[in-house]
Amino acid sequence: MATPTSTGIGAPGNAPAPANLSRSPMSAQPAQAQAIPFTRGSTLATMKDATLSSLAAGSTTQVQLQTNAFLESLILDISIVAAGNSATVKWQADAPFNIISQIKLDDPAGQSIVAPITGFQLYVLNKYLNDTDCGFDPARDSGFSMLPTAANNSTGSSAATAGSAYFRLVVPVEYRRRDALGALNNSAANQRYLLTITTAASYGAGTDTANNVYSTAPTATPTVGINIYQQYWTAPPAVITTSAGSAMVQATPAGLGTVAFVRYERHNEVSGGGSPQIQLNNVGDYISDIVWTLRTSSNNARDTYTAGTGYSNWPTEFDFWENDFQVHALSQNDWVRWASRFFNYTSGVSAQAGNPGYLDAGVFPMFQFSSLFDKGYNFGPANQLLPTDATTKLQVRGSTWGSSSSYLEVLTRMIRPVSGAALFA
Repeated sequence: MATPTSTGIGAPGNAPAPANLSRSPMSAQPAQAQAIPFTRGSTLATMKDATLSSLAAGSTTQVQLQTNAFLESLILDISIVAAGNSATVKWQADAPFNIISQIKLDDPAGQSIVAPITGFQLYVLNKYLNDTDCGFDPARDSGFSMLPTAANNSTGSSAATAGSAYFRLVVPVEYRRRDALGALNNSAANQRYLLTITTAASYGAGTDTANNVYSTAPTATPTVGINIYQQYWTAPPAVITTSAGSAMVQATPAGLGTVAFVRYERHNEVSGGGSPQIQLNNVGDYISDIVWTLRTSSNNARDTYTAGTGYSNWPTEFDFWENDFQVHALSQNDWVRWASRFFNYTSGVSAQAGNPGYLDAGVFPMFQFSSLFDKGYNFGPANQLLPTDATTKLQVRGSTWGSSSSYLEVLTRMIRPVSGAALFA
């Protein structure tokens, strides 16, 4: 009986078994290895750029960043130290993060990478942005503390150190750590990045939610300090050599020249309520996130949320349009629940900032555009970055705002890639 012809894996054939390894597939040489990825050949390092001590209220400080190889992000360790207090101290709702009234990061040519934003807005980005070193609640950081706590702020605290707080905020630069996309070249000593920080106008008490740190201030003026660190990628070796041979290393981050911006705009059209048409100004690049915050006519407070009832002034349905086509109809209740599940902030909605595990009242992160493929899990639609150009119309239409609405804060994370291949790698 003749040996049948092989017809697939495991079928009998008529070829003899290999007599030695030279005739075996095991002897085949491996394919030429590709270059080792930059993030494997490089080292993620940290250096201290500045120590800012005893910052006076309303003071502006500029810090030129030290040069390294490729800038990833900046870390701010902030302390508000009160001592000898005897008052019943209470924070304003945006505190303690609004101890910074304005922060911005400019490139060597003077262009803002991070447009002027407030400390509270930076806190919001840390909490809701899905980029490198963000997407984490600063109030859950092991070094975070505020006295009185957010949960006890309504009654206040008369402890000797009441009015003190310690927290960490990240100034986002790089878009994603996986391949260091968005890390910035920072190797020229004569071309330095510039960080500018302005403290709150007053460390005393006041009624303005956005601009006053305390509603009841500590007895003695607190001492404010900021330590500034930068995280950066080192320049990797050109070649890594082992006993098996040598392999080239990618010399620079993926898509070097890609820049991730933070942009801010304010819209007063919602003042007094009604159904105004709102058109965004910050277009022209890929949008990964938009974070909306509604302020009211009551001392710049964020909109009020009541469990079971919802928001007082935020639209029952938020209608978002792109080039005259409606792409989102987001009901208030669904959006709150969606954000709660996505970010795992399931404790509820808090008017007081710094309440760990809570969503922030009046703040709506539009994470539906986020690059969720870099998350540890995929909750919503992935790879949904929103491409825009200078002519793109992004509008809020048909949404009805409550009569106590004052203005809408809009934070936009925008990515300007060197190529689509680099962005969607």
